[in-house]
Amino acid sequence: MRKLLLSIILIALLVSLPVHMMGQVSSTAASIGIDGKVIAPISISNTGSTHLDFGTVSRSAVAGSVTVAPDGQRTSAGGVSILSSSLYSAAPFSVSGENNAGFNITLPTDNDIVLTRTSGSEKMKVTTFTHNSGLILSATGAAIFSVGATLHLDADQVAGDYTGSFSVTVAYQ
Repeated sequence: MRKLLLSIILIALLVSLPVHMMGQVSSTAASIGIDGKVIAPISISNTGSTHLDFGTVSRSAVAGSVTVAPDGQRTSAGGVSILSSSLYSAAPFSVSGENNAGFNITLPTDNDIVLTRTSGSEKMKVTTFTHNSGLILSATGAAIFSVGATLHLDADQVAGDYTGSFSVTVAYQ
């Protein structure tokens, strides 16, 4: 009887022991770093408030166009003549942001921009927007570039001053 009692006590002790005491559990952990970087916001501004200006042109009975390239060169095609004495300009911009960062420029797509005669409803399309940026900010976080485009005149375009606007967007690559 004593053996039976010892056996029962031994079984009761074994059953009441915590499970983790009966076997060994192996675990391991590793640490790894977490990094993040906050950079300066990118911004754009029109340098000196100079706008894209096609200058003064002469119309004819034949449709034509005037192009101002980002480098400031002006050319005409078709029935449009440019007056060499008139002022014209590509639109200059400056960008600032993170040093040596790449960026993208979004220009208007063709047929999105229309100039309207100031004292009327006649319109002219502006297409083929281009820029001359290298798309990289300098070591000091700056870049400059200009935007040019092509202005389309209909045959016998109504004379007058035409105005409009366009947007240029920059974003980090």
